[in-house]
Formats: sequence, C-alpha cells, structure tokens
Amino acid sequence: MTRAPLILLAAAVLGAGCAGKKEIVEPPAKLVEFESTLRVERLWSNKVGAGTERLRLGLAPASDGARVFAGAYDGKVAAFDVATGDELWRQDTELLLTAGPGFGADILVFGTSDGDLLALEASTGEQRWRVAVGSEVLAPPAVSQNVVVFRSVDGRLRGASAADGSTLWTVEQSPPTLVLRGIAAPRATSVAAVSGFSNGRVGAYSLTTGETLWEVTVANPTGPNELMRLVDIGVGLQVAGNDVYAAAYQGRAIGIDLNTGLVLWEHQVSSYAGLGADAAKVYVTDAFSGVTALARRNGTVAWLQEGLRLRDVTAPVRYRDAVVVGDFEGYLHWLDVTDGHFLARARAAGDRVTSAPLVVGLNLLVQADDGTVAAFTLVDDEA
Repeated sequence: MTRAPLILLAAAVLGAGCAGKKEIVEPPAKLVEFESTLRVERLWSNKVGAGTERLRLGLAPASDGARVFAGAYDGKVAAFDVATGDELWRQDTELLLTAGPGFGADILVFGTSDGDLLALEASTGEQRWRVAVGSEVLAPPAVSQNVVVFRSVDGRLRGASAADGSTLWTVEQSPPTLVLRGIAAPRATSVAAVSGFSNGRVGAYSLTTGETLWEVTVANPTGPNELMRLVDIGVGLQVAGNDVYAAAYQGRAIGIDLNTGLVLWEHQVSSYAGLGADAAKVYVTDAFSGVTALARRNGTVAWLQEGLRLRDVTAPVRYRDAVVVGDFEGYLHWLDVTDGHFLARARAAGDRVTSAPLVVGLNLLVQADDGTVAAFTLVDDEA
C-alpha cells in the first residue's frame, strides 16, 4: 500500500495545525521511465528472516569482504557467501532484533527490543555473550579495538568490552520529550567514538575511556511545540579520513575536523535519512527525499535530484561511478555522480529498504524490511 514516510506525515500534520485548516498530504512521487545507461545485474537474493511489521529499525548487512552477515526482526541471523549468496550458517536467537549487526573482533553485535546487547561468533553464529543495557538499541553498534560502541534510545552512548559485554564507559545526553524513530549509528576509529544524539549534538569521545574530545551543536531546537523542536541527527553519520559529516532534522549538514572538532563548513538542510561520503563529495538525503551532492572541501552544492520526492529514500552510498539510494517500495536508484541524473533502477524486494546499501568490492548489497538480502553488480557491456 502506498504511504507517505513517517517523518513527512508528522511534518504535514504540523503544517496543518499551524495553518488552522486541514491539509492534503502530498503523495510520493511516481517513478518515471527513463533510458537506463547502466546494466544492473542481480547476482543473488536470499532471505534471512521475517519482516519488521513496518517498524523503522537499524537492521543492515555487514561484511568482512567474503561473507555478508544479516539479522531479522524475528531473531534469525545468517551468513551468506558474498559472491554466490550461498548460506554458510544460520541461527535463531529467539530475540526480537532491532539493530545490527556491528562487525569486528570476530563477533557480530545486535541490539534487541528488550534492551539487550547480543554478541555472536562471526564464524558460527553461536552466542558469545548477552547483556542487558536497559534501553532499546535502534542503530547498529560499531566495533573497534575490542570495544563495542552503541547508542540506546535513552540518550546514552556506551563503550562495552568485546570480550564479555561489560560496560567500559558511558556518555549521557538528555533526550528531548519527542524524538524520531531510529537513531544515528555511532562510528569508531582506532582512538575515538563519534556519535550524534537526539538533542542535535555530535560528539567525539575517547574509545577507551569515554572522555569527551569535542562536541558540536548541529541543530538547536526551536519553535512553540515539540514537533517543531525535533532536531535528531540523521541516521547516516559518517567518518571519512579526518573528517566527520553529519546532518540533522530541521537543521543543517555539517563538516567537522575529527581531531579538533572545528566546524569546516555547513549547509542548511533538514535530513533524517542522513548522508554518505566519498573522496570528493558528501551526499545528503533531505526530509523530502531530495538527494543533494555537496563538495567535501567547502559544502557547496554540486547538484540536486528531486525526482524521488517523498519516497522515503535512504542515505546515499557511492558505488563505482554512481550514487545509490533505496526507497519505500524496495527499489534501488542509481544516480550519476557528476550531475545526479538517473542511470538505472532495480527492485531489490517488495518491501521498504530502510538502511543504506552496502558496497563490498564490485558488488552492492541491500537488506529490505521483509528480510530479503540481495546483491547487485554492474555489467560491463564490453566484457
């Protein structure tokens, strides 16, 4: 059934209240036919588990280059061969999984709806440890240097031991009364954990101690009601080289120096799905599913693609000479990296793609909300 994205419905309701009259909700853009200039081939498709009952969760595939790992809301977890899609192992955790997996230190880490953090052996799927963290986890954890970094909906960022899940440190930010469903996944480098929060702030913290290295406000909550004061950091926070890129709902996209916290540039945009980055550009999906390319060096606009308006588009990912996003009907869209025009389209599944696709070598992997995991590649016509 066609539906408008959750955050856009909220915006429409807000607009109606401010206007004092009933407003008609704009439908998502219809897909327009175009001549494809890329040959997209589906390599394989498999099923990890059952769907998510239209919940907006942080379930997305992870990979070590040879295997792809995925989990489903019904507790099923599986590993597949990246090249063939052959199932390597499968486990039933009998838990409601809401985020993950985070991969590193030979473990897969998931969050659950009951407020648990779960670690499985990457080689077999057997449980290594499970700890209660007291709040739902809705973003994939990050694993680096034997530290698991994770965000929970109560506003806490925590570092846990990859060996046994014991808490090493905690950073607390007070969440606002009203937040958007889904949270920004933290990123971990060899020395720092970087995370966004529902109060519109982004911070970097010592990976070993949690000590604050810097914090930057990306958006300030303003307005007469809670809806207008929503300033969640978009899901697709990125660390690229020595730079941090983040975007906030009803705020701005921002570039930050990882080492100092110095703001390099800013661009006014409201984003919930978040952003992606490559060596030259930062790609932002705005609150109306427009995709904007910004120069990494100064944040100036290179191009804007608005043909997917209100289609609940994911954060963009750079894949070869294209930028790829998924949408609420399970389609993937390839956009030209130089000017944003459409290059190709393929359907990954019959349900929404919530998380950004994952690039593994020459292949692109995606997980849909119905538990489908699929791999695509580009075919060279001259081959």
